[in-house]
Amino acid sequence: MQLSQVLQALGQLATGIAPRSRDIRPLEIDFHETDAPSPFEQAAIGTWKTEDGAILIDLRPDGQFHKQKPELGARHSGRYAVDRSKLYFEGESGWVALGKLKRGTLSIGEKRFHKA
Repeated sequence: MQLSQVLQALGQLATGIAPRSRDIRPLEIDFHETDAPSPFEQAAIGTWKTEDGAILIDLRPDGQFHKQKPELGARHSGRYAVDRSKLYFEGESGWVALGKLKRGTLSIGEKRFHKA
């Protein structure tokens, strides 16, 4: 038997025993859900501030957020999504950030926030 015939036979054998691929579910977060917030979403909703009060973030139940830096008069808004203990932020200008919620502390980059 030639090498090419052996490889062809092995290929046919492998396709017969290979597991079927599973359906791939897109990694999307539906902002139009009308269900009640999950416990993780419920824990995230509210106003968060840094220890020095320099930054305030208001996370709303509709998936929108408003960020303020009162001393500078700066304001930003956008949307956020909760995936268990991770929060994904997207600002109106296109910037994105990842936050982590753990034991009552919201961490975004080097900043730490606590509920106001």
